[in-house]
Amino acid sequence: MWRPSPATAIALFVAAGGPAGAAQLIDGDDIKTGSIGSKQVKDRSLAPRDLSKGTVRRLTATADGSIVAAKLADGAVTTRALAPGSVLTGSVGDNSLTAADLASSSVGADEVGDNAVGQPEIRNNGVAASEIADQSIDGGEIIDGGLLARDVGRFAGTFTADFSLLAPDDCQAAIVSGTPADLADADIAQDLVVIAPALDEPVRLTFGTARAAAAGQFRIYACNPTGAGIDPPEITFRYLIVGFG
Repeated sequence: MWRPSPATAIALFVAAGGPAGAAQLIDGDDIKTGSIGSKQVKDRSLAPRDLSKGTVRRLTATADGSIVAAKLADGAVTTRALAPGSVLTGSVGDNSLTAADLASSSVGADEVGDNAVGQPEIRNNGVAASEIADQSIDGGEIIDGGLLARDVGRFAGTFTADFSLLAPDDCQAAIVSGTPADLADADIAQDLVVIAPALDEPVRLTFGTARAAAAGQFRIYACNPTGAGIDPPEITFRYLIVGFG
């Protein structure tokens, strides 16, 4: 078999067009499968189009457990990135949530454990009447001595009365008007009206109340149970109107 000399081989190679001609003479069919490895491939010469779609998917997929807290920037995970129900109690740090993190009305009765909310958890004036169910508060929830007259009655306040000379066993009556109940035209006909004189020195008179014709007014009377006439000074009274409706 004839074998060309090296000089002849070089001449043939040049005549074929050198490397350019070699590119036309050698294609993928002339390369044995599995014969080209990393050593034959130029570094950083492959593009995504040179790889199969399956290989690209495997290379770009996020491996399980590969993202840890240190890989996430502050604020990088938003609500939209979380699946519904994916954040449980174990994922929330103790005492890490504040009022600013909760939407209005987001915490209902089902989310609050029995006896979970005590006085330390409620700020001053933090609970309004609309947050308290009817008939839900009894004596056990009220601090002894914690209620004032205005917390019990519909109306409370003071008024003054000036009675003239009362003879022995005599009584006088006067209508009390201008109170908040009267100004609001409230119907206190069936309410309990309690009065008490605010005196530095006791006056030997007895006092009581009765209904008046106007819905928001009441009548006060003074009686002299002694055997001598009494001309009392102008007296300031405290009053409390408790509803029975």
